Amino acid sequence: MFPIASIFSKTISPRLIIFLSLFFVFNPAFAQQKNTLIEDDYETLKGKIRLYFNSSVDRSLMYAEQMAKSTNYKHLAFANGAMTVLYQSKGNIKQSQKKYKAALYYLEKMPESHDKIQMKSYVYNYGAIAQFIRGNYSEAFENYQKSLKFSTQIGDIKQIIKIKANIALVHEAVGNYQLSIKNLKYLNDFVDQKEGFFTKEEMLNYKSNNSRGLGTAYEGYFMKNLSKRYLLDSAEYYYKRTVKYSQNFIENTVSAKLSLGNVYGWKNDFKNAEKMYYEVAFLAKQNNLLGILGTANYNLADIYYTTKNYDKALVFYKKSDSISMISGNTLDYLKSNYYQAKIYALLKQPYLAYQHSKIYLANYEKYETKISKEALEVNYKQGVNNLTAEMLSLEKEYKKDLFLNRVLTVLCVLLFLGISFLLIRNVRAKNKARKNMVVLIAKSKTKKVELSNKIEV
Repeated sequence: MFPIASIFSKTISPRLIIFLSLFFVFNPAFAQQKNTLIEDDYETLKGKIRLYFNSSVDRSLMYAEQMAKSTNYKHLAFANGAMTVLYQSKGNIKQSQKKYKAALYYLEKMPESHDKIQMKSYVYNYGAIAQFIRGNYSEAFENYQKSLKFSTQIGDIKQIIKIKANIALVHEAVGNYQLSIKNLKYLNDFVDQKEGFFTKEEMLNYKSNNSRGLGTAYEGYFMKNLSKRYLLDSAEYYYKRTVKYSQNFIENTVSAKLSLGNVYGWKNDFKNAEKMYYEVAFLAKQNNLLGILGTANYNLADIYYTTKNYDKALVFYKKSDSISMISGNTLDYLKSNYYQAKIYALLKQPYLAYQHSKIYLANYEKYETKISKEALEVNYKQGVNNLTAEMLSLEKEYKKDLFLNRVLTVLCVLLFLGISFLLIRNVRAKNKARKNMVVLIAKSKTKKVELSNKIEV
């Protein structure tokens, strides 16, 4: 018998081998099987990216990076779009911007199709979320509108619900609280009516996000109307609902607890507020949520400032500053330096009070330019103007203290010169008056002599 291998190699010519190779590559059945397998992997990874989006940024990022190894433009567009938000959540703005440019690049490479329209909706939505996190609300709103247009074009109900919920958050951020509340409540009812249309995980995600949005809107509405204390109860109710539905979404859990701390603070329940902020700081650090960690430290400092524990307040304000410099949280950095200036003023340390008031004023100018473009000027102008007036007064007061000796010296010199000038002028005036008197007396005598001579005649 001949070995099978030798028979096979002798009987199959090179031409046949090439033919068979081309058959396997171009045969529709084999090609379709390969694409189906890749598409299955894509759908699995896409599901995992979304599943861990609000629960584990690092884990979601890991799956996005796996998807980014694909050579399929659709997969690359989605992966880079998702990483746009994930890197922004970690405070890495440059990497986030880089990934968004890549997502748009791969999106344009896709052939015109239903998938491309759907991917446009996904990518613009992710771009909007990243802009929202940065505080660029007008750009976020514009991208959400683009995303909504494409999802409506293909009737993607689930995506439409997500985008409308995100738009409601933009309304809340720019002070349109009642409109935000109205839209989110409508979406809640709509999701409840279509419960069978969603998976259990999707339902929890929608309820978690919408409850968080409603809590934030009610809290913001209260801050605009401090006399309406009942709004705090509504905010507390929805934040607790967020925690209830967010067992698998750590970021929503931590954000809701941070906001619950705010509600307790507004109710002067500082003990529970402090406890909540410490828990948030621990969870944020554990899950690498840098922005939330910075805000938790700022809020702890705020409690200690309110309760006049100034030494502790300074410790946490400085922690907040350090984190804000990395995460780019301008507002927390701004407010932190404002209160540090006030504390150092109370502690009779004029130099440090002056330094922090100077930082506040320098950064306020930048922040004011930014918020004026985002429609926040309407909501914060009154409050921020009051803070600025106070800081200008504080800076002026302590700047004067720092240069007091120099000013006093200058005043003394000016006073001496002024008195000398007045004395010299006084002496000169007296001399001039004396000369005038002598002339007048002489004239008077002459007239008397002339008069006597006339009488004698």
